[in-house]
Formats: sequence, structure tokens, C-alpha cells
Amino acid sequence: MKLFLVMLFTGFAAFAFAAIPQTEEEFSAAMKTILPTSGSLRSNVTAKNADATKADAEKLEKIFKTSEGFWTARKAQDAVDWSKQGKEAAAAIGKLAAAGEWEKIPDEQKKIQATCMACHNAHREKLPEGGYKIK
Repeated sequence: MKLFLVMLFTGFAAFAFAAIPQTEEEFSAAMKTILPTSGSLRSNVTAKNADATKADAEKLEKIFKTSEGFWTARKAQDAVDWSKQGKEAAAAIGKLAAAGEWEKIPDEQKKIQATCMACHNAHREKLPEGGYKIK
């Protein structure tokens, strides 16, 4: 029984950490999904499509959770806090869409944009040959 519990816990722990990107390339790939997801979200909010808006919001929430894990591992508390704020705003968008409170969603979208900009300014560096890298 003890062996079973140890194996079960080990399996859950491995699964929990699998979502945290371990390399900058994996993290960058996750971050690059924010822009298209935000575009889809804007379209779905305009169309007042609650199901699609909730799906986009859930995807953004997962991306920010991934970001939170990445920055926690690197002990960058400001980025962790911004990731949490983005995650909370995305969760709020899903709830607002479900409640049909469309007029409140733009405020939450602005919060997401602000967290992205703050983190980029603090932790992203433009490369001379083009592109960016994490500071």
C-alpha cells in the first residue's frame, strides 16, 4: 500500500512539473501563443460568443500559469506577480462571458495587456540581429 501511494504521488508530481517549461525556448513558444489567443478572444467578445470566449480565456489562464511556474523557478518575483495578475484577469474574463457581462471584459483585457508589457519591459532584451531574449 505504501509503495502504491509513493508511486501515485511521484506520478502526480512528475505530471505537475511537466507543464512548466524548462528552457527559454519552451517558454518563448508558450508566450508566442498569447497574441493569437488574444486576437481570437477579441473577436469572440465582439461576437458575444460565450463558449469561445471562455475557451480563449481558459487557454490564456493556462499560459499565465505556465509563465508563473517559469518565473518562480527563476526567482523573479515581479514576473511571478505579473503572471498571477494575467491569470486572474483571464479567469475573470471567462466568468464575465459566462454571466453575459460583456461590457466589463475590456477592463480585464487591459489588465492582461498591462502585465505583458510590464514583464516584457523588465525581462526581455532586443537582440541586435533581431528578435528577443530573456534578460
